[in-house]
Amino acid sequence: MLYFDEMKDFFLDLSKTSRYDFQLWTAENGLIFSSIPGRVNEDVDKEFGAFHKKIIRSDGFQQSRFNRNDAIFGIQLKNETDVMGSLVTVLPEFYGGSSLKKKESTKLANVKEVQSFLTHIAWIIESQISSQAETEKMADELGRSFEDLYLYSKIGVQTMPLNFSEKKLYALIEDLLETMRADLAFARFVENPDYNTVIASAQVPDKIFDKAAFVEALINQIPSDENTLKEECYIVNDSKNDPGYRKLHPEGFRFLAVTIETNDHHYGWMGVFSFNMNEIFRQSELKLLKALASASAVAFENSRLYVESLHMANKERYVRNVFQKYVPEAVTKKILDRGDRDLIGLGEKRLVTLLDVDMRGYSRMSKKLQSEDVVSVLNYFFMTMGSAILNHNGILDKFLGDGILAVFGAPIESTNSAFDATLSALEMREEIEKVNVFARENYGVNISMGVSINTGEAIVGNIGFEKKMEYTVIGGVVNDTFRIQDFTREKPNSILVSTSTQKKIKSDISTQSLGVKTLGANENRMEVFEVMGLRKPSADKA
Repeated sequence: MLYFDEMKDFFLDLSKTSRYDFQLWTAENGLIFSSIPGRVNEDVDKEFGAFHKKIIRSDGFQQSRFNRNDAIFGIQLKNETDVMGSLVTVLPEFYGGSSLKKKESTKLANVKEVQSFLTHIAWIIESQISSQAETEKMADELGRSFEDLYLYSKIGVQTMPLNFSEKKLYALIEDLLETMRADLAFARFVENPDYNTVIASAQVPDKIFDKAAFVEALINQIPSDENTLKEECYIVNDSKNDPGYRKLHPEGFRFLAVTIETNDHHYGWMGVFSFNMNEIFRQSELKLLKALASASAVAFENSRLYVESLHMANKERYVRNVFQKYVPEAVTKKILDRGDRDLIGLGEKRLVTLLDVDMRGYSRMSKKLQSEDVVSVLNYFFMTMGSAILNHNGILDKFLGDGILAVFGAPIESTNSAFDATLSALEMREEIEKVNVFARENYGVNISMGVSINTGEAIVGNIGFEKKMEYTVIGGVVNDTFRIQDFTREKPNSILVSTSTQKKIKSDISTQSLGVKTLGANENRMEVFEVMGLRKPSADKA
């Protein structure tokens, strides 16, 4: 594999910042690189080797199951029509769906996304192979001339690294100026002016005051018609014979420029300029400059795609870390797996279960303690109660002073959101004494809680406007949840549920009816139940 060290660094960086691990295989030498940890044994080697051979024999994208739930994917690497090798990636637990610790990865939404990603990376590798092959072909042609071979050997390799930079471009143009016996050499990028480079020989400052402006004038005189651009180069052998160029400088000069472009994008121009009218630009120099400009375009594009790939991987990891502060990891994974086919909308009707947990003793505590001490107790309460919510696939909709409103069953549907919410509440009841001990021992106050749970249809989605959006729930089910909360004041650490919730949990949760209650000023009436605990298995089921 050409430029193996840099390609190795590229895939090591990419594997560290994304969900992927990689292997590179060549048709002749087999495996030459692997970032897959902990998989070195004879059976695994044979399996990967067989998969590589399958890729070599079969054109197109390949997929196979590996171990129990892992997946391996691969694609051919070609130099034009010749198969050079294969690119293989491994995704642990692709079929299993369990949470992975490594790089905070999750399974992908679908195989098409893997195929698109591998095709994208293979294009980068193949572009490098193609460009290097073309440069090597040029070197062979120029081998008939020692001087031209020297030009190639000194300049050609500078264009290939993945981390193409302004510094390396400057070194390239500097060598171009020296080896092509010119007075000025340049690279000019239309969309990326930070890469613009102009280097002149020692005598030029006496003749050209502003080199960058002069190059700009040279480029602007190039006809912009389509036929000129198709030629990929523009040559002026004597400026005195061209009215447009004659006015740029009183002395005669020669000028050669070639396009910096890939198949689908024009980046700019690379060229040389000389006051020496005793020579002409040779075909070998033109071919070399074309090859350098073409390789520079590919290197520039590869560098951009490389940085973009790392940026996308880092951005996804950042978004995932932030998102998981509010949404449980399992729910996060499902949301990311859904992709564009099922985005969170501006509002949709869903059957959800709402849980409201409210701290008891907050008023007394706020009167007794300093503000920073109140915040300390609140944060410990929120951490403990919030963890119980996240542990059972709920999302933290909002903090309400001394309470939390949580949603179960959205944005990802649950088999039984009422049961998930009730399990969360039971965990809260087990943990509230830890919070009370913390508050009592550190600040001399006692606290408890009350939990209300209600199930029903609500509008869920992103509510707000472009500068401030909030994923939340709206509907009567929300109001009734808060009204049920009022009855929890009668008994510390009680968990009260609505009739609709009790119907969905009664087979697994023991409850006790508190009778029909009037809910708030609207005087809705509803039977309310207290959650006693999980039902014990009956003797015949034991």
